Amino acid sequence: ADVILRHDFDIVGTQEANKDQMPELAALLPGYDYIYHSYGISEGFHNCITFYKRDKYELLDEGTFWYSPTPEVESIGWDATDLRLCHWGKFRHKPSGKEFYFFNSHLYWKLRVAREHSGEIHNQMIQKIAGESPVISVGDFNSLETEKQIQDIMTSLGDAYRLTATPPQGCENTNLGGGNFIGPAYNRIDFIFVSDDIVVNNFKTIEDKRETGHYPSDHLPVVSNITIE
Repeated sequence: ADVILRHDFDIVGTQEANKDQMPELAALLPGYDYIYHSYGISEGFHNCITFYKRDKYELLDEGTFWYSPTPEVESIGWDATDLRLCHWGKFRHKPSGKEFYFFNSHLYWKLRVAREHSGEIHNQMIQKIAGESPVISVGDFNSLETEKQIQDIMTSLGDAYRLTATPPQGCENTNLGGGNFIGPAYNRIDFIFVSDDIVVNNFKTIEDKRETGHYPSDHLPVVSNITIE
């Protein structure tokens, strides 16, 4: 909550919050509303949550798809061992009236087949849901940009880290390792992807720490200021 408020995020996607953390975060972020969907070992154990400033954005629609051969039905994909999903919202920017889609994903991390097919499902479903509308797709993709699933995604959307009009700020890597809150980060697996009608003005990896030297998450957050053309 401190990071979100300090950096004044308009819209932020998080992954793996549990059912007890969600109302706590909401209470600490009084200017924000949120949408979410549960996944993981048990209902409510993990959640993809998107927080957004209620005074600037109107939620028009929302939904979920799963990373599996049957993405419109809750299902575990291929050789994966648990559910993985994308939760999305359609928003209207109140000051300008512009509408866009915000997709928030957490991809499977371990076994090869489920990982390699995730990019295909991502593209297929975003095209079906958003069509020609502006798209922002964020998340913990558990993948390097050289891997098939990310290469597939980049056939449809651009990587904000590579598109930024000004040089990226902060460290490149974002992954501290599961359950580890001490650096350094050792690879980049968290992405902001955007459609062609979005200009990326800047990109930053945030390295805020607590007084103890611990990071507030086992991933470093990434942020961009963007313009929808």
